[in-house]
Amino acid sequence: MVATRIYTRPPYYGIYYPFLIVNAYYDWSLYLVGDKTLSVIVDSGVFQIFARRGLKEYPTGWARWVDKVAEFARAARRRGAREVWAVAPDYPADYPGNPIHDNVERTVRNAEYAVDAHPDLDWILPLQGRPERPSSVLACLREMRERGLLDKVEYVAIAPSCTARSPAYLRMLARSVRVELPDKKVHMFGVTMSAWPEVEPYVDSVDSIVTNWWCKPLIGRMCSKREEKLLAWREFLRRAEPYLAKELGLLSGLEGEVVEVGARG
Repeated sequence: MVATRIYTRPPYYGIYYPFLIVNAYYDWSLYLVGDKTLSVIVDSGVFQIFARRGLKEYPTGWARWVDKVAEFARAARRRGAREVWAVAPDYPADYPGNPIHDNVERTVRNAEYAVDAHPDLDWILPLQGRPERPSSVLACLREMRERGLLDKVEYVAIAPSCTARSPAYLRMLARSVRVELPDKKVHMFGVTMSAWPEVEPYVDSVDSIVTNWWCKPLIGRMCSKREEKLLAWREFLRRAEPYLAKELGLLSGLEGEVVEVGARG
């Protein structure tokens, strides 16, 4: 197992971080990608569409949204990223007030379309399921295996982990998927930072976005100024440093290496 890679999205342009997660819902996030980007995950905007907007389907329809993610990933390649992974658009069932009861079936359909319609891309196939039911995630995995989808990709992602907060549960979920897929790369979406050490033995990557609420435990209120957001960003880096060091060989001076304002591709 390689060191667990931490993907994120910096709060400002001009801040360099080697492992980015960008969002096809936000066109502007593409401009964070440059020729110094070692790896980027292009996500589909699940939180914005299904949690914030409360929709039941992608705004342009599912097939056109898969195409949108695909074009976003190609654009990230053109901007010079060394490695680009595209996430097949999936459907959550764990956002309060907006359950999608056939989320697994629709996620599998999108995955099948993605790998067949856009075989030139490196896809991450999300493993969806019901909240707090690991067996449903494994059922999604097995359905994709039976359809031959897993033979077409290197990477899968555990999807119903964004709203889970129990490190023990997340560890159990990650371990269950790893047992089924010992030779695949496994990503875990939105893992709470307290659970990073718990899932590290079983996943290749996780993601965490530095948002305005990161300031609350630091200064007692939400971030509102640039310097406050940079304070939250440095706290994220402090927590991510051990994981970055394992992969990049960084020892000290992480801020100077990773928080570098300068020209981007």
